[in-house]
Amino acid sequence: MPTTNTQRVRKSSSSTPIFILHAHKIVVFCSAAIFIFLFAVNLFLVTDLEKQNIGANDPWQIQTPAIHKNNVNDNQVEFDTNDNNNNSTATNPVIDYFRRAGVELDNDSIESLPTWSQIESIIGKKPVFRGLDTCETFRQTVPPLGRMLGSAGMFNSGTNLVTRLMKENCVIPERFNKYAPDGSKEDYGIRWQCPWGKHTPAYFKNNHTAPKNEEIIKDHCLPIVTVRNPFDWMVSMCNIPYTARWPHHRICPHLVEMSSNGKKVPVGVKVKLAEQWLNFDSLADLWNEFYAQYYRDFEYPYLIVRFEDLTFRQYETTKTICECAGGVVKPQNMFKYIIKSAKQGPGHGKVSERTGMVEAWIKYGQPKQVKGGFSDEDYDAAIELLSHEFMESMGYKYPPPAPIIL
Repeated sequence: MPTTNTQRVRKSSSSTPIFILHAHKIVVFCSAAIFIFLFAVNLFLVTDLEKQNIGANDPWQIQTPAIHKNNVNDNQVEFDTNDNNNNSTATNPVIDYFRRAGVELDNDSIESLPTWSQIESIIGKKPVFRGLDTCETFRQTVPPLGRMLGSAGMFNSGTNLVTRLMKENCVIPERFNKYAPDGSKEDYGIRWQCPWGKHTPAYFKNNHTAPKNEEIIKDHCLPIVTVRNPFDWMVSMCNIPYTARWPHHRICPHLVEMSSNGKKVPVGVKVKLAEQWLNFDSLADLWNEFYAQYYRDFEYPYLIVRFEDLTFRQYETTKTICECAGGVVKPQNMFKYIIKSAKQGPGHGKVSERTGMVEAWIKYGQPKQVKGGFSDEDYDAAIELLSHEFMESMGYKYPPPAPIIL
């Protein structure tokens, strides 16, 4: 029987090679095989890296034994201070410091930076703290999974700087082990502020709570209280007073004025803290009282740390703070230095006027101006009104008086 064209087409169609008819199955099979192969390679590589303990997720090396042994008093600077009063040699400690921080200095910066000897003549040979004797109490009374650190301090005292340093470099190991690797800085024990608010006077600890801190146990937060040389601090307050109010636009810091009967009287300051206006006798009185409420009146552990140490000794100071609360700090070769201004976002003055690491070293590493740049009246008032005991305990010196001209 003759074959028609239609039959020829059908016969031709049915004779298509089998590998073409099942091509889609082959593609699916090959894709699955490739996926399984890549997954196995990735799993092998990840496991191998973990075995090498490169520390990508654990730069604090928490799994190593002997986290710390009460070495909070080990505050000696690790620099060779034989700098011969110049910044020209490759082994200069100031230049080495910036190299460790990842900062390449140009020639103008090198010439402008103070020597390490000059810095030590201003801030002393080691960091200064107040409240180190309360660290052990904090570690003994607060369970490890409850321990937290939070900044406290007056405006312009370094609260943002200490927070940035702690968030980048410190964790509470027990909290890290529980929440890593996907936990937040707060999960690891480092808070932006203690629950009562970082600028809130210690007096309000039990009756004021900052927003979003309602569930936090206040006694579980160790306040890291930043303080600054009051002569520098008062100048900063004149430039950016935040919620402080007093007449200072023509005279800074304007601590005293002449009364109607010809006597010098303090110029009062009012400040909005804890959502209410508080009155102080003067700007010096505000500085005195804010910190006295911690070292004189506070019935809980605390640690007062100097802005100057946070600026010039970031690693050593951060390590002491972190270990005070039972924390672990990154090793020095992995430590993250804060290079740009720690003040971020609006509300902190012009961005162009904020001070980064290099600018801060140049600015605050120089000898104080005569009388701190104050008028005779303000200089004399500052010496009279500032707490001599607190100044001395924090290693702060008064600016030199004007030379006597014979």
